[in-house]
Amino acid sequence: MRPKSVFCFGRRVDVVRVVLGAHDLSNPDSFVQVLTIQESFTHPEYNPTTFQNDLNLLKLNRSANITPSVRNIRLPRNDSDVNPGSSCSVAGWGQVTDFGTLPRALMETDANVISREACNQLWRPNFFDSMLCAASPGPRNKGFCSGDSGGPLVCRMRVEGVVSFSGLFCGDPRTPDVYTRVSAFLPWIQSVINTL
Repeated sequence: MRPKSVFCFGRRVDVVRVVLGAHDLSNPDSFVQVLTIQESFTHPEYNPTTFQNDLNLLKLNRSANITPSVRNIRLPRNDSDVNPGSSCSVAGWGQVTDFGTLPRALMETDANVISREACNQLWRPNFFDSMLCAASPGPRNKGFCSGDSGGPLVCRMRVEGVVSFSGLFCGDPRTPDVYTRVSAFLPWIQSVINTL
């Protein structure tokens, strides 16, 4: 009998690596940590059509070393929400254009939270209370892009959202970026942690 393959992001977990403390993948610093995934936990009610419950947790093969380059970040309070207009930031290694251009270093941009009512009008019927909406200020299109999925939306030094989906074009203000609202999933996150 063959062992069951465990998948994460559409790939077997034994071929996915978690890289911590990196800023430039082509010129890694000595303090970069590379870990493997021991187990992957997709939310049991994840819907790939509507992206509802779009959350995945990873159990790493070992604990990360906390250093000046690798630190913990707080989770939000249970079922808390982020006020519209709140200034947040999102970071990732995804594409920097709609044409597949990859970044040379970790990218970050500001993102302002948009009201749930406005987002619901723009994304109806695929916007739920377990989601957050944000767009980057300014005249240039900025926001997350293909390859940024799972990245953090950080507001007030807490991970309030996780990159989920957006429109056809990266950073298009007509289709604001949508994030999974982490505070809506704290009981599930805790239940997964309790099984480890």
